[in-house]
Amino acid sequence: MKKFLLILAALLLMMTAACAEEPAAVPAQIVPHVDGMLHMTDAIKKAEAALEVLPADCLTRAELVRMTDDSHQWIVSIFDLTSFTDGWCIAVDAVSGEVKSVDTTNIGYFSEMSARWETAKGVEYLWSLEDKLLYDTLYTMQPTYGMPVSGDMSYAEALVKAMNVLGMTSSADYEIGYGYIMGSGDGTTNGVWEVYFVQGSEYVYKVNLDAVTGAVYLVEPDEEGNG
Repeated sequence: MKKFLLILAALLLMMTAACAEEPAAVPAQIVPHVDGMLHMTDAIKKAEAALEVLPADCLTRAELVRMTDDSHQWIVSIFDLTSFTDGWCIAVDAVSGEVKSVDTTNIGYFSEMSARWETAKGVEYLWSLEDKLLYDTLYTMQPTYGMPVSGDMSYAEALVKAMNVLGMTSSADYEIGYGYIMGSGDGTTNGVWEVYFVQGSEYVYKVNLDAVTGAVYLVEPDEEGNG
């Protein structure tokens, strides 16, 4: 009997593990439209119909994405240009046209969306440059993230410069995350490397550097009290 109970307990543990909820699917990449999928205009109409009130003056963006579960969705983001803080993000199944989710914000930041991404991908500061660019493109009113261009220093060079700013000889005590803020399209300003020194779920230090010259734009915390 004891042996039977042990086997039963083991089976229950296996079943519990198998039934554990998988992280919610999040966008993996923007993809081109293909035949058989909803067109952008129809996806936007579906998204607008999901809102109780459509802002009179709004900015609407829509991107067709492949999700991490290999399904395809239109991500439609609508921002109220009167408040500049109210926004809605509606996910529409690209095949069936079903509205899968509606996220909203009155602070200009989709906190629930961010939480789903962190559940799927880990701490935001440590996301890849590609993931930060994708998130920014889909969910922010004015996307600022991009990818390094010719003439920029490498992320490894940016790390060395950031360590020098902080007076570090080693980064072994931290996980290192990177972001890249786009420069101007006309080339009058360079891009900016963000370097994060992370412990747990928070960054301890952040250094922003001109991606070409290495000039320091920001240090957090600013222990010398500048700025």
